[in-house]
Amino acid sequence: MISVIICSKEQHHLERLSQNIRETIGVPYEIIATDNSVRQEGICAVYNSAASKARFSLLCFVHEDVLFDTPEWGKKIFMHLQNKDIGLIGIAGGDAKSLVPSSWYIPARSNHIHVFQHYRYNDTKPTHILVTDPNNDCNAKRASALDGVFLCTRKEVFDQHPFDEVLFRGFHGYDIDYSLQVSTTHELLSISDILIHHFSEGRPNRQWMESTLQVSRKWKKRLPVSVHPLTHKEFGDHHWAAMQMFIQRLVTMDYSTLAISRYFIYYSFNSFFTIRRFGSMTKYLLTCLAERASDERKKTLAEPSIQNAFVNPEPVKQRQ
Repeated sequence: MISVIICSKEQHHLERLSQNIRETIGVPYEIIATDNSVRQEGICAVYNSAASKARFSLLCFVHEDVLFDTPEWGKKIFMHLQNKDIGLIGIAGGDAKSLVPSSWYIPARSNHIHVFQHYRYNDTKPTHILVTDPNNDCNAKRASALDGVFLCTRKEVFDQHPFDEVLFRGFHGYDIDYSLQVSTTHELLSISDILIHHFSEGRPNRQWMESTLQVSRKWKKRLPVSVHPLTHKEFGDHHWAAMQMFIQRLVTMDYSTLAISRYFIYYSFNSFFTIRRFGSMTKYLLTCLAERASDERKKTLAEPSIQNAFVNPEPVKQRQ
């Protein structure tokens, strides 16, 4: 029925998840786990190699830092993928993907997310998150891109669309790229009838950004996309919302002012350009850069300096 494919770095996570799958999946299955703690291959290469060994017709690519809460979730996967028009399903996805480098989570109208999120890097309490279109209460919504924490497809779809291990050699960007690949021939669904516990939150870094830039370069002739029939204005609104987040990320990740300016210019001058939007975003960019410069000055002034100890030395008292 289902081949569960896991790229593993920590044995205790894998053992815990394997036991959880055995107790909850509810259908015949196999686990194909690759120990990637030493070789550190890109996740696309690991997934492709593992999928080539799969014995079953349904493939489930899942991160090892999760646990399934829903009993017999394997039967739900089977039911969703019975529809041959559906090529990929996940538990978190966005309804649009911009040309501006971004993840899946900037919505044109609404995202669809169902997860019990635990936080590893801060003190936030675990939170049951259910985000969906309030005007549509079904448990499966079409998506333009899905999060890689949990992705399921049929073997026949994977054979047509393997992961791109040439361009994506790390651990980021592969999920958006794979979503866009599969969406050229099939529909994507974000489902809410399966609940997982996810034990770490995403922390975008420069590697994430470089992979996200790679996605936009690869798919520039096809982006933006949406599951909704958006007007040009609606696509424009989505474009500039993504631009604001893009600028914020670049500044936070300490890209140089020159690099940020080049990216800003490159992704501004297209069919969504307007003087008002460009002017407003330019002001936002300058504000972000000024705040970063101010923070850097404050940090420099706060750091003790050996040189400063000799600028105004205390006078030596003479003995009487």
